[in-house]
Amino acid sequence: MKFKAKPKYATLVQAEEDEFGEFDWLKESLDEDGYIHGYYVDGYIIGGIAEVTDEYFHPEFWCPIDKSTLAAIGGDDD
Repeated sequence: MKFKAKPKYATLVQAEEDEFGEFDWLKESLDEDGYIHGYYVDGYIIGGIAEVTDEYFHPEFWCPIDKSTLAAIGGDDD
């Protein structure tokens, strides 16, 4: 199940103040209403799997969210 939510305020402030492009992915990932889309895991929206081995799991991205904005948006469209 996919979800959408707004990033936590501190994350958005950091993205606006970022000088080195570290948060460019976040700016580009937000929809027109300021939501990030992905899978919900314990206070975070995470992207799909970028890499996985027997020892670890690495998502495409992870972003802390404001839980009050969390909403389900449907099934997995990948």
